[in-house]
Amino acid sequence: HGGAGTTVAAARVGAPQVIAPQIGDQPYWAKRVAELGIGAAHDGPMPTVESLSAALEVALAPKVRIRAGEVASEIRADGAEAAAKWLIEWLGRQ
Repeated sequence: HGGAGTTVAAARVGAPQVIAPQIGDQPYWAKRVAELGIGAAHDGPMPTVESLSAALEVALAPKVRIRAGEVASEIRADGAEAAAKWLIEWLGRQ
């Protein structure tokens, strides 16, 4: 669906993705996936055979698979821990 959790999970393993945003933060993540070149953002909430075929064609292109692998290697697995440490240090300086 394209929420933060599923989008990051797919990106972390280098899987190209198609996001058909419906609500909340999904339009943002669909846009980021397209901007990063790691998948396709489906235009509109109601997929058709044609629109999904077009999105899958983008997501399954060799250059997108390669880019998804590159981005996967840059995603930190310890992001929450790093953010918490930064926050604690920042609060200690206040």
